[in-house]
Amino acid sequence: MNTVFKLFGTACLSVAFMSLGLLAASCEDDITIHSVDTDALDNVDGVYGYVKSEAGAGQLTPIALFGANQATGHVFFELSKAADADVNVQFRLDEKALEAYNEANKTSYAFYPIDKLALANEGKTVIKSGEKKSASVELTVLPGGTVGQTYAVALSAVADDPVAMSANSLSYIYLVKPMAEVPDATKGEARMFCFVEVNDENILNMGEYTMKGSGKPFFDVVSIFAANINIDGETGRAHVQCNDQVSFVLKNADKLIRPLQAKGIKVNMTILGNWDEAGMGNLSPEAAADFAKELKAYVDIYGLDGIDFDDEYTKYNNNNPSPGFLPRSRENYGRLVSECRRLMPDKLIGIYEYKEEDAPNGTFDGQTVGDLIDYMFFGTYQMYVKGRESHTTGLTRAKYCPYSLKINEEYLGGWGNFRPSVVQDMKDAGYRWHMFYNPKPRTYAYDYYFSVSSKIWFNDEVAWSGVYYNRTEDTPNQAARSTYDYYLGNWKGTSQTSRFLYIDEENNSHRWDLGGAQSMNVRFEENVPGESYHVYGFGSYPELAEKYPLVVNFDKTTGLLELPIPQVIHQGTTAEDTWQVRWGTFKGLEWIFPEGSNYEFGLNGFLFVDGQLLFPGVGGDANNNYGIDPCHEVNGKLVTPDEKIKYHLTGGYTLVKQ
Repeated sequence: MNTVFKLFGTACLSVAFMSLGLLAASCEDDITIHSVDTDALDNVDGVYGYVKSEAGAGQLTPIALFGANQATGHVFFELSKAADADVNVQFRLDEKALEAYNEANKTSYAFYPIDKLALANEGKTVIKSGEKKSASVELTVLPGGTVGQTYAVALSAVADDPVAMSANSLSYIYLVKPMAEVPDATKGEARMFCFVEVNDENILNMGEYTMKGSGKPFFDVVSIFAANINIDGETGRAHVQCNDQVSFVLKNADKLIRPLQAKGIKVNMTILGNWDEAGMGNLSPEAAADFAKELKAYVDIYGLDGIDFDDEYTKYNNNNPSPGFLPRSRENYGRLVSECRRLMPDKLIGIYEYKEEDAPNGTFDGQTVGDLIDYMFFGTYQMYVKGRESHTTGLTRAKYCPYSLKINEEYLGGWGNFRPSVVQDMKDAGYRWHMFYNPKPRTYAYDYYFSVSSKIWFNDEVAWSGVYYNRTEDTPNQAARSTYDYYLGNWKGTSQTSRFLYIDEENNSHRWDLGGAQSMNVRFEENVPGESYHVYGFGSYPELAEKYPLVVNFDKTTGLLELPIPQVIHQGTTAEDTWQVRWGTFKGLEWIFPEGSNYEFGLNGFLFVDGQLLFPGVGGDANNNYGIDPCHEVNGKLVTPDEKIKYHLTGGYTLVKQ
């Protein structure tokens, strides 16, 4: 073989390289997942090699070492061009490389105790002819360092003859951080689980809910939602693809993942289909083993506690699958689960089941899928499907959740279809997992509704710390708390939408006109102390709003505000002269009221944790019953600035305390 290999690292090289002026990039600890482009070197004379970490980990990625548990790193060697013969590569632990790094970067990392480190297969690996990348080599890190200290491990690679080398080593450096033993968060037989959409929210928020009695976290498992399974455009294999938000969480594991684990909360990563052929249900046996190995690298390097699978959005090609793929089946999915369990016997493996065909099934080496997984969740929210666990071989009720709750917009109105009686029935029937999806912790405080569940599962209530985290921050913000006294005083209100109805009585026609947002000054005054308020100022007619206040109730249990409907705001001598806050639907030229004129309910006002108050808008009707903005007629004359305006409706108000 006559190819000359010129070796250098993607980030920080040895002093020998620096003295030659070959260092082209500064040290970098950013995570760049599957975006290293070596094509730019294709036209450079010779073939260049790189030492890299699996799972897209950048230089100085920290590996967490929990208590007496060991940790694992994964490194490989990659060429800029495919090898024309097998290339043997030797990895070794390299204390001199760390010394060179410390000197060049004015750092003082101590090498982790070398007798606690081991390279699989004595550090040997091969780049096969026609390929660019070697098989990865596992670095085992045994416990032995001091908790709280940050160490480093430098790994260098050399190639055996007949490869001619311009230098004989290059380095990749992991940081190693010994940590205390993870506390036990067990509260009882049941487990609480939460998928967090990290595109929008910070997983740290879910650690701010604890049990009042024990102080243990309410959530047992939090899953980063979601990384993807995709086809690698160069190799055609299925691989893990992380968007910027997932990459951010992984890169900042010390700030975003470790604090949850320090409380006893396990942190997983979800794998989701992503609109190409790669899916959980169509991998060949070889592809499943390969993908499971990559998942293990992510779990090991970022210190995750497990993997959750959500088989949605894959464009399965069952008629003509590409090489490495098969027609979709639940058994193929089960094989992937089996491979993951073989490689990660002590990690969590969970399944999100949207439809039956989206779930694994089968028996592998004598173990059913029900044996292999830790839990499965039904993915149609707010629906109870008792008995559905029987659709998966070997799955018990103790591992299934038949009643999953989405808790973002559903929170408005008190969680659509949230029924405590169903939670009680789940417990009585032997189910032991409860899943929550997509919280909006920067919007809502969830302690009341979590307590409704926790009192059933654990006979204990949930306390909220009263702080929240923005998506990319690890510094908490103090939240607004919904108390009776908090609402008293002045607020600045803005209507979310404003619509005016214009009536042309001569031509028997009408039209709606968007009026845009309107501002107003709103004032909460005490009515019944601790229970209700008089609220002034809603609407675009201050003199009317000041004369006819609304009565708004305060719910001491939930912290919600409630505007009772219907509500008399002016008691006249006749029915025609009595004004009410009403709710209805405008159709044609008249208001339609569900269940007749006595339709009664309450409109809830929600205090967001950032201090904004969302309050509903209310319209009027054709019988002189008026809403928050009471445009009305007196003796046939409209009391409005424009006599053609019959009604003014709003879709809600956002208020900020002054």
